[in-house]
Amino acid sequence: MINRAISAAKSGDRDVAERLLEEIERRMDADPQAPGNASVRKVVEFVRRTYDVHRPVQPSEVSAAPAPSGADVSADGGVSVVTCCMNRTENLLKALPTWLALPEIGEVVIVDWSSRDPVDVSLREAGIADPRIRIVRAVDEPRWILSYAFNLGFRHARHERILKVDADITLKPTFFSSNILKHGTFIAGNWEVAEKGQEHINGFFYLFREDLLNIRGFNEYITTYGWDDDDIYSRLGNYGLKRICVDTSSIYHIPHDDAQRLGHAGDETIHAVDELHTDPLFKIRGNRYLAMVMPPWKIDRQFAPFDILRDEGSYIEVRRKKNEMPHYVGDDIKQDAEYYAALELVSWRVGMQAYHLSRAGFYRLLESKRLGEITTADIDALVAAEATAKNAAPASGGPAAPQISSPRRKLFIDTQHGLGNRLRAMASAAVIADATDREVVVVWQPDHHCDGRIFDLFDYPGAVIETTFVDAARSKGMSVFNYMEVEDGADKDGPVVLDPTRDAYARSAYVLNNPHTSWDLENRWLQNLTPTASVLDLVNRVRQPNDLSAHVRMEAGAGLDHNTYDSQENWTEEGHRLLHEWRAKSHFSHFMKRIDALIEQGAARHIFLAADRPETYEEFLGRYGDRVAFLSRDVYDRSATQLRYALADAILLSSAPRMLGSTWSSFSELAMRLSKSKMTVEMSGRDF
Repeated sequence: MINRAISAAKSGDRDVAERLLEEIERRMDADPQAPGNASVRKVVEFVRRTYDVHRPVQPSEVSAAPAPSGADVSADGGVSVVTCCMNRTENLLKALPTWLALPEIGEVVIVDWSSRDPVDVSLREAGIADPRIRIVRAVDEPRWILSYAFNLGFRHARHERILKVDADITLKPTFFSSNILKHGTFIAGNWEVAEKGQEHINGFFYLFREDLLNIRGFNEYITTYGWDDDDIYSRLGNYGLKRICVDTSSIYHIPHDDAQRLGHAGDETIHAVDELHTDPLFKIRGNRYLAMVMPPWKIDRQFAPFDILRDEGSYIEVRRKKNEMPHYVGDDIKQDAEYYAALELVSWRVGMQAYHLSRAGFYRLLESKRLGEITTADIDALVAAEATAKNAAPASGGPAAPQISSPRRKLFIDTQHGLGNRLRAMASAAVIADATDREVVVVWQPDHHCDGRIFDLFDYPGAVIETTFVDAARSKGMSVFNYMEVEDGADKDGPVVLDPTRDAYARSAYVLNNPHTSWDLENRWLQNLTPTASVLDLVNRVRQPNDLSAHVRMEAGAGLDHNTYDSQENWTEEGHRLLHEWRAKSHFSHFMKRIDALIEQGAARHIFLAADRPETYEEFLGRYGDRVAFLSRDVYDRSATQLRYALADAILLSSAPRMLGSTWSSFSELAMRLSKSKMTVEMSGRDF
């Protein structure tokens, strides 16, 4: 039945796929102890996520109309306090007794978001005990995510009304008599009317649980500090509820600085970019832009999923299913939101001229000065310089000035084809340039092979040009070396002999043939590159360590070379024949036979998988279940988003002590190059 569901989903018949998946889930629910249920559930969720097959919204989940405004609600025992903390236990220990002192409160749900010192231990040590306290501890969370944490707490709340309080908010004895909750309303803090120093009561609210769940709580597209409360208040208003300001004399915010709130001190900033990332307003405005462009967060959104590891009634331990997150924000959107937030904040300081700068020029300015040093004159000068450069651009399409330059002779490396090809060519050129006292200038033009910028992947400090100019390089008298064998005049693997009196231009998807470069030197250079924070965030989503990694490369094989970047025109006829031959030997079934043998030997308890087709993940999940970890995605192309996943895959592949790779794949080669420790490597068609 699962295969029928997959076939229906692939063909686009989502209704049939959904009926089949629902029947599979019904049978598993009827026999929860049946062997293989866990693996089947993973496959079901994989199919839903990959082919956009969603459960229909049930009638019971449809938002009920708010009760008539003005209806009084009893305050006797029907209130759940929900709070969360991650390492800020000292504030919680001060605030909690003020909540427990109120008899109207029926329970206090505390979400412990992986605090270093568990909250239950801290409460015992402080002598705080009360049967109304319930702790939900989420383990293995590397950073604070308010939306996930509070939504987890809201789902565990059992009473009719919910009082959402941060761990640094205290309640006065008069709270409930001063704040009468009525149907059709919600009560919330408001920074605009708060006393000085009490602006953070803005995140406090009190409402009916049904109303909160009908808008799906906090917006889980927002996973960093800021705008979460404004967003939820806006959606509550759109739902039909009237916002009532909390009586500010009935609550109190325990003061602390924003460095604690943001999670870092921010006192060693170097330039404006660093300063912005420590500014709460930058975070707030960035998330505002993000919430504007993402789909509305409403009742059909799915909460972050968790496995329950332990349930003792008043203490529950859970772990988020990081590989099965139903909703996420693409890195391009995150970067755009940060850019617009930075632009907005800088424009407030120096005027609207900031919007006239190019994006690259704007960031170069931010990286050259501190915020307080940027003036209107700086903006005007850069805008004029960009206009002059644009008007003076050579008609021949020659190179623009590199972002970073030096008076030394240059070695331009025009990187070609996919990510692994580009990085190995780039590494060899960088090693050669270093040995011959040249500046390496990377020519990285996004195309159908690799449709992303180098800055999408690495915090690269060197010179970069994003337009190829091989013909202009010849006309300017550079020494040109072309390794792309399908192009006229190319000489793949020809010796790269550098003329000390001329710049050099190499166009290649391969390592350059020069005595100064070597496998070890190239790998050392690659390992010293710094991946972007967005790539590292993807890496951190995946369970580690793993005993074995496997890279299964099947695209571009016979019948699977329909993409433009896999077509025959990219290779010679012999090269295309060999590609088909080796892709056939990299079929996932060959990997499975070898993995089965390694499992029998006890050498593959935990496996990381990177593959280029969703079917491969389906097969591995069905066969190995929880034993296999992978970076979940719904893109399998060469877009900037997918390239970030690809680099994260390569890093994860490189971190295992043993790897099964695909022969004739520069990506398997990249994973080997990135490995910083001894790795046993077996290649398809040769070793298995």
